[in-house]
Amino acid sequence: MALFSLIADEMSAVNDRLREALEQHNPVVRSVSEYLQEASGKRLRPALVLLAGQFGDAHRLSPQLLDVATAVEMIHMATLVHDDIIDDADLRRGLPAVRSRFSNPVAVLAGDFLFARAFQLFSGTERPEIVSMAAEVVYVMSTGEISQHLDQGRIASEEAYWRRIEAKTGYFLETCCRLGATASHAENRIQDALGRYGHHIGLAYQVIDDLLDWLADPATLGKAVGEDLVAGIYTLPIIHALENPEYGPQLREYLEPGNLAVESVREQLIASGAIDYCRQRADDHLAAARQALEGIPEGPEREALANVAEFIGVRDH
Repeated sequence: MALFSLIADEMSAVNDRLREALEQHNPVVRSVSEYLQEASGKRLRPALVLLAGQFGDAHRLSPQLLDVATAVEMIHMATLVHDDIIDDADLRRGLPAVRSRFSNPVAVLAGDFLFARAFQLFSGTERPEIVSMAAEVVYVMSTGEISQHLDQGRIASEEAYWRRIEAKTGYFLETCCRLGATASHAENRIQDALGRYGHHIGLAYQVIDDLLDWLADPATLGKAVGEDLVAGIYTLPIIHALENPEYGPQLREYLEPGNLAVESVREQLIASGAIDYCRQRADDHLAAARQALEGIPEGPEREALANVAEFIGVRDH
C-alpha cells in the first residue's frame, strides 16, 4: 500500500512473519489460516506499530518490533472472526466470513488460536510491559464488545456510544502506537504523544466506519447499506438524528422492528444533518491527532503518520 511506502520493507517482513506464525501441519488449521490471510485487510494496526517504532533506538527490522507488529494483526484478525460469529455475519470484506466458509465452532477456535499465537509472540519479546499492554487491550476491547452486545436493539446515549468505541477501537489503535514506541525504547514523552495520536485516529476511524455503513458503495465496502442497523446496532448517526425534534419522531417510526425501512432511515440521517454532524466529529478527532504529532520530532516518519490520519478521513472502505 503506497500509504505505507516508508515502511514497505518492514510491512513485507510482517507479512512473511504472519505466514510463518500461522503455518500449521494440521490441514484444517492450515486451511483456516490461509483463508484468514487471504481475507485480511489494510494492515493498519501493524503499520502503526512499525511507524511508532521509528522513534526509538531499535533497528527498523528488529525481530522484537516485527513480532509485536505481527501479533497486533493477529489480535485484530481474531476479533473480526469472533465479531462475525456474534453478528451472524455472512460476509467479511466481500468474502464469506470464516463462520460461513467453515462453521461457527471452527471460527470460535480459529479466533482462540489467533489470540494464543499472538501472545506467544508478545511473550517472546521477554518484555513484561509489552505483554501487560497487550493483555490490557484485549480486556478493554472485550468489555467494549460486551457493552455493544448488551446494547443490541437498544438506543444508547451519545456518551455511551463514545465510551463503547473508545474501548473497541480508540484504545486498540492507541495501544498499537504505544507498543511500537515501547518496543523501540522511545522516550516516555514520545510514547505519550503517539498514544494520543493513536487514540484520536481510532475514534475517527470508528465514526467514519459507522458513516460508511450508510454512505459507501456496498460493492466497495463488502456489506449492505445499514447492516449495523439490521443487526440491532445503533451508531452515532442514528443516535444524533433521534435527538432532532423535527426528524426524530419520524425516524423512530422507521426504526420500529416490524416497520424497519433502511432506505428511509438513510434519507432521514442525511436530511437531519446527522451525517454532517458525524463527519465533523470525525474531523475534530483527526485534527486532535495531527496536533498530538507536534509532540514528536519532524521528519518523514511524522509525515507518514499525518498521511495515515488524512487517509482515514477520506477512505471509502
